[in-house]
Amino acid sequence: MNEKPDKRASRPRRVAYGAAQDPRFTLHQRQPRADKLDARQRTICQADPAYAEALRKRVSNEGRFAAFMAGAPSYIDISGLCPRCGNFRRRTRDRSCYACHLARSGENFERMKAGLAPVVQRSLDSHLDRLERLKADRNDEFTTHEVNGIAAKRWPTGRLEVSFPDGHVEPDFNKLSWRECMNALEMFPDLRPVLRWAGWSVD
Repeated sequence: MNEKPDKRASRPRRVAYGAAQDPRFTLHQRQPRADKLDARQRTICQADPAYAEALRKRVSNEGRFAAFMAGAPSYIDISGLCPRCGNFRRRTRDRSCYACHLARSGENFERMKAGLAPVVQRSLDSHLDRLERLKADRNDEFTTHEVNGIAAKRWPTGRLEVSFPDGHVEPDFNKLSWRECMNALEMFPDLRPVLRWAGWSVD
């Protein structure tokens, strides 16, 4: 009598980084989970290094975790182009395509103008976090980094200004196309560590 093959044997095993319910973080009432990153998790990370380390191990992309800790809404993953629109910018919150997210947000705006409820509403924590970053942006609160003549300024809202040794200034590197980014990396190898500092995944 032939036995049916066990389908579970062919499934890839999930890699676990720590216990599903770590008792160290019970008082936080929030386990470190990487599926949806939010402002509350960032607040806990800033107060508890052990929580930050546990969450960092669960976030597979270093650029995403760096963007999350910096409060940036998106990060760059050159190796992960969106199959729908070809964009390589991802939402820090859930790794979805940032360009497609903006398109959906535009659709929601049209719905609200027509008196219809938006498809997805922003959470209170996310809304307050966005307002805080916009305020810091208006106050010109940015961080800087320089490598061999390539200087960068990063604003809380994610805008990345890059100044090159030849005098050219790119007001927002995020708005360049994939090919333009690759050309810049080929022309200026020292741009790579600058983009890593900004939370981009360029390897």
